[in-house]
Amino acid sequence: MSFTQAISPQLSFIELISPCDHDLLSEISSSDDIPEILAMLLLDETLSSTLKFSIKKQLKMLQQK
Repeated sequence: MSFTQAISPQLSFIELISPCDHDLLSEISSSDDIPEILAMLLLDETLSSTLKFSIKKQLKMLQQK
C-alpha cells in the first residue's frame, strides 16, 4: 500500500511508516503554514539528527521561493 498520495511535495522528505503518519501529513499538507509547522518540528528534542537536517534543508528551499 502506498502512503504517498495527497502529500505535499514540500513534505516528501518525510518517510511514512504507518497509515497514521499518512493521515497526519495529509492534514499538514492542506495547511498554508507548512514552513511554520516545520520550524516547530525543529523544537522537538526527540527527532533524529537526520530528520532535523532534512527539515532545515526543506525550510531553506521554501525560503528561496
